[in-house]
Amino acid sequence: MKKLLLSCLMLLMALNVFATGTGETAPAASGPKEITVAIPALPATIEPGKEVLVSMYRVFMNMYDTLITTDYQNNTGMVPCLAESWDQVDSQTLIVKLRKGVKFHNGKDFTADDVLVTFSQERLFGEHPAVGVKDKNWSAFKEVQKIDDYTVKFITKKPDPTMVHILSLPCYSIISGDDFKNTEFSKWQFKPIGTGPYKIVEFNDTEHLILEANNEYWGGKPAFDKITFKVVPEIAARIAGLQSGDFQVVSDVSPDFHSTVTADKRLEIVGGPIAVARTIYMNQHKPYMDIHLRKALCYAIDRESLVRDLWNNMIDVPNGIQYKNFGDMYVAEHPKPKYDPELAKKELAQSKYNGEKLVFRIMRDYYPGEVDTSQACVEMWKKVGINVEIQVCENQQQVNATDANGIRTLDMRNTIHNTLFPDPVGGLWRTFKPSYDATRYYNWDSRKFAEYGEILTTSIDPAERKEAVKKMLIEWDENPPAILLYNTALFYGKVKSIDWKPYPCYFMDFGPRNVKAAN
Repeated sequence: MKKLLLSCLMLLMALNVFATGTGETAPAASGPKEITVAIPALPATIEPGKEVLVSMYRVFMNMYDTLITTDYQNNTGMVPCLAESWDQVDSQTLIVKLRKGVKFHNGKDFTADDVLVTFSQERLFGEHPAVGVKDKNWSAFKEVQKIDDYTVKFITKKPDPTMVHILSLPCYSIISGDDFKNTEFSKWQFKPIGTGPYKIVEFNDTEHLILEANNEYWGGKPAFDKITFKVVPEIAARIAGLQSGDFQVVSDVSPDFHSTVTADKRLEIVGGPIAVARTIYMNQHKPYMDIHLRKALCYAIDRESLVRDLWNNMIDVPNGIQYKNFGDMYVAEHPKPKYDPELAKKELAQSKYNGEKLVFRIMRDYYPGEVDTSQACVEMWKKVGINVEIQVCENQQQVNATDANGIRTLDMRNTIHNTLFPDPVGGLWRTFKPSYDATRYYNWDSRKFAEYGEILTTSIDPAERKEAVKKMLIEWDENPPAILLYNTALFYGKVKSIDWKPYPCYFMDFGPRNVKAAN
């Protein structure tokens, strides 16, 4: 669930609501030179092409750079990063000029050869790539060619209207080609070499990620000498650490804890809506999880009460897996999910479901408010006659446990769907195309959805693309792969002396783009 998370909620609108920059340069850091950031989890590895997960999205910007990125401070769209400029010469060809003078964390120069390895068959796109799974985020990719040391050409198999956006995805962060080729992947994945503002010192996926400043960073001097991302699954423990001074920033602070944080005059809450929809996957490998049971599960949920009671109306219920930052591709007239308990009972009566206990696996607030939301949903399903049991797991491996045939044994699980760039390809299509989780792991028959998606991803006609989006949204509602709950928000607690501003997505950037070093 992991096309990187990411391009996040209402770039035209949410940035005004969210506590991000105002178009000015990043503020100077006046607080501590070493900070500890408490987060719910870290990825199993820190290879950006392997870990397409929220837990990776949180930290990747501090270690790696992409060729192109999104300007979250000024809301100007896609802007240069390791690329100085680009030219889409036709619908299948993008020529990229690379930034000179950039060095990797080991002191080696960044050149076109590193781009070739980053996007290589060996690492990402072959039948048996090093990252373990053939890349599923850019199915149109054909090859990247070196023109000279600082110019490359990306070529796709078919027309691709979003090539520039795709190069901003976290999974396409640039890595050191020489070091990748000369290091066993079993070791490489735990300490990759990037070009970002901080270098990797130590990584333990269950405990911490320790970074130190890359003082040769091409983008300016980092604000902090050292950053420790500390794994603290319990929100109460994160807040207690913030209050005691053990942590300077804590993530995923649900609204019911806001007053606890702000009661301390040294602390504050920052954040707001992000381009992320909370959903619940339904495992269609189970014979009773037919279209009628899936619709019943969807109709039984009173989303407005979840928004009111759990989020104090700080978020909303979306009209489909889409965001207003899609611009002209946003389908404003598409309806919100329907809440109708009586209709849920009628669908249930037509289903193959016969009272089986549905196993709903969750983690303890891996997503904000996960436990409370899950418990509320279970009570709503109970009212229409659906028996659901929550199983709280310690990690994603437990959530995704499989049987002897490799089929996941859960009936349902929580997940999120975020847009990593402002187009339906970056959200609706990226997370529900046939190569992604709904079909790949949960047996969703998405043939119609895929047909419309092919038009969306290849057409250069805006009207034709818009019509395809409309049909995709309808197909998603009529043949649901997941239960759409609500658009979410992300709040952080922090000490006021740190002038860090969160983006309207899961990306946490402590680099000089977002926090300037003190003079």
